[in-house]
Amino acid sequence: MASDWEVFMRQLEQWVREMERFMAHIDQACATPFSSMVLAPMASVRWHPAVNVYETADVVVVQAELAGVAPDDVTVLYDAPRLLVEGQRREAISAEAQAIHRLEIPAGRFAFEVRLPGAVDAEGATATLQAGMLEVRLPKRPIHHSGVIRLSPVEGERRLT
Repeated sequence: MASDWEVFMRQLEQWVREMERFMAHIDQACATPFSSMVLAPMASVRWHPAVNVYETADVVVVQAELAGVAPDDVTVLYDAPRLLVEGQRREAISAEAQAIHRLEIPAGRFAFEVRLPGAVDAEGATATLQAGMLEVRLPKRPIHHSGVIRLSPVEGERRLT
């Protein structure tokens, strides 16, 4: 019986984490009006990856955990002063599965928006997806300019077009 309780408590903790991410997203959405470009991909979001944002002397860095996501399934957009990342993770469970005993890895559409701490150069930005970690590096600049950021090719991965 204790194992059932432990399973329940782990599931409850996961729900709490997901609700906290959801509420953080709602708080951010209420504080910042979305442009139509940002709003459309957010409408069908099913999960939200963990994200880090930090800056160095020269760049703003955004990292996201995207394990199992193919580079062709990710779009990175910069709409001053926000970075929008959206895409999808394909279902990892085989169609031949007859019973699922645990299902914790979310699949489907994801999206997140990051309000950047300062002006950046979207044309000089780089985005790589390697070992399940997306990293977007945006050089700092004094004036905002919007643009599309392409994933850079990494050995064994294809470039987005």
